[in-house]
Amino acid sequence: MTLFSKSLALLLSSFGALMLLSCSHTEAVPASAPIPPQTQIPTETLIPTQTMEFEPGMKALAEHLAAQLEQSSVGNQLNKVVVDPQTKQPQLKKIVIDPFFDTVSGYPVKINPRINAILSGAIAKRFAVVGTMAPKNLEISEYVLTGMVTLGDAEKGKGRDYKVYAAVFEKASGIVHAASEVHIGNFDTTPMDIYKDSPVYLKGKNHDAHVSSVKKKRNDTINKGYRDKLSSRSLTVQGDELYEEKDYNQSFTFYNRASGTPAGRDMEVLNGLFTNLVRQGRLEEAGPVYGNLLRVSIDETREVASKITFGPNSTVPLAAKAGVYHIYMKQIAQLVGSVPGCRVKIIGHSSRTGSEPYNDKLSLQRALSIQTQMASYSRQVLGRSEALGRGIRDNIVGTGADDLSDEIDRRVEFQFSACGH
Repeated sequence: MTLFSKSLALLLSSFGALMLLSCSHTEAVPASAPIPPQTQIPTETLIPTQTMEFEPGMKALAEHLAAQLEQSSVGNQLNKVVVDPQTKQPQLKKIVIDPFFDTVSGYPVKINPRINAILSGAIAKRFAVVGTMAPKNLEISEYVLTGMVTLGDAEKGKGRDYKVYAAVFEKASGIVHAASEVHIGNFDTTPMDIYKDSPVYLKGKNHDAHVSSVKKKRNDTINKGYRDKLSSRSLTVQGDELYEEKDYNQSFTFYNRASGTPAGRDMEVLNGLFTNLVRQGRLEEAGPVYGNLLRVSIDETREVASKITFGPNSTVPLAAKAGVYHIYMKQIAQLVGSVPGCRVKIIGHSSRTGSEPYNDKLSLQRALSIQTQMASYSRQVLGRSEALGRGIRDNIVGTGADDLSDEIDRRVEFQFSACGH
């Protein structure tokens, strides 16, 4: 037997005694745990087609992905194992999880820690799941698991039918080794904290590349635009987690690092910078960042999520948010004034309390008030904007409680036309 053959035999004989523990956060997984013996996986594992509750639905998705990985080219024991260059010990190849996001808004969802735990429970039986896609975890991983949730085809009673997609691909090549989808009722799409007051919807070119990648089938290659930005994306993923932990200084640090990459002017990066600056009260610095974010959002999506809200029966924006609202009005006004063909509709709304004529008048007064304030920043606004009052017609909550719960119904929002490049 040659020296190479003896080494290979010794390596293979140790596989059955080694395994890596999975981790649910951002720490790398130790390389010293035992690998369990091989178990027989059905050659074809089918996923249920009916709508399921969250826990069983996500478990079915995870098990389907795990079965496909076992059947794929990386499923045999040799391909699942690499030798650690430092310890010289065999260890399982690693999978990192890019947070699941809601396709309606583009925002990562707050329930991701539970999703990660379910996925890890199924996949980590044979592969090492190192946690979320923070920079250190991405660097040491050979594979990426990415996923999203979107509205299904039909209403389900008082809830909704959601469709959840997931795919696992090789980081180096972009080849998809596992892909699955499942219907889940009443999926909680609450966004992570950093996105709750986002002034834009993150549905631009990066969103499109990500969606198309998650929907790829086995043996397809994911979108190059998504794969090329994994490194910068990992910085924003770390920033989001730190914001969730209320470590706003460190969250800003990671977003600031992302701003120094080729993705520095992407909506996702600018949005995180702006939100962190506002959170820290650095409004003077936040203004120009919002100006850039506004222009990129209109170029890519032709809309913004920026809204100005009011107290009941008032035409004065909420004082607690006055600093941010002045940034919105100033930057939007400057955009309208700088692009000759740009037109903006300033649309006022009201909560349900009161008569229809009263609410129509109040909502129009709100729009006119914002239009007047915007004109103080750019005189061209008056000739390039239209103030409209919609009353209660477009209520989002619609309870008429006139408190914090239906604040969003007492709003002014903006619609743009021909304002992009």
